[in-house]
Amino acid sequence: MTTYSAPKPAGTPTWIDLATPDLDAARAFYKAVFGWDYNIGGPEFGGYTTALLGQRNAAGIGGNTSSDGTVFPTAWSVYFASHDIEADVARAVELGAQPMFPAMAVGEFGHMAGLIDPGGAMFYFWQAGQHIGAEVIDEPGSATWFELFASNAKQSRDFYAALLGATVEPMPGEMEYYVLKHGDAMLGGIGQIDPSWGDFKPQWIVYFAVADADEAVAAIVKNGGKALSGVDDTPYGRMAAVADPSGAYFKILQLPTR
Repeated sequence: MTTYSAPKPAGTPTWIDLATPDLDAARAFYKAVFGWDYNIGGPEFGGYTTALLGQRNAAGIGGNTSSDGTVFPTAWSVYFASHDIEADVARAVELGAQPMFPAMAVGEFGHMAGLIDPGGAMFYFWQAGQHIGAEVIDEPGSATWFELFASNAKQSRDFYAALLGATVEPMPGEMEYYVLKHGDAMLGGIGQIDPSWGDFKPQWIVYFAVADADEAVAAIVKNGGKALSGVDDTPYGRMAAVADPSGAYFKILQLPTR
């Protein structure tokens, strides 16, 4: 488990948040599943909610309809740390991304920008102000891994490696999968969507650490979510794919005992 008190290095996953049609229902669900407490923003921030784990910022929950009426997919999103958000957005566009909205200030908390990568997956940049991003990772109830499944994994690999200044490590095995790294630090993974998955859209997926994967899946189902897979043993821990009551997809991972 890791606690942060300063902004993360540029290009590192730094924040996650959920866009949802029902803030109250989402807050109740994730509190029951992960034990989160909340700081709820005022009307000027649309009730945007910061989830707390032991008084540390862990994630955000916001509505999925913007002030201009744009409806965003019900989904978890990944934000990458930026130290110069205007330059990073320009670089992303140069590499083939499309801006969803330009960099903008979020009060005194920082600046954000939303983009769609060349394969159609949404991602965001966050340049820290008062809000540094997630203050806890790799602890039950917090994010532990970030994974893009793409329709063209090689294209996405090259895009994010160039954008984030990352090196790439192919994973052995039958599945096409790459790990993005800064030195020895792993940023996230990129995998190839299998045609057998049907209409699965390119997207970044958040993995949440849990103390017990079977108990977590039971709590998810009990509180209105869905188990989209069984709980599987993997070299990285016990894992399951799930969705919250509004359909937002995520995975849970019981980390191996060290």
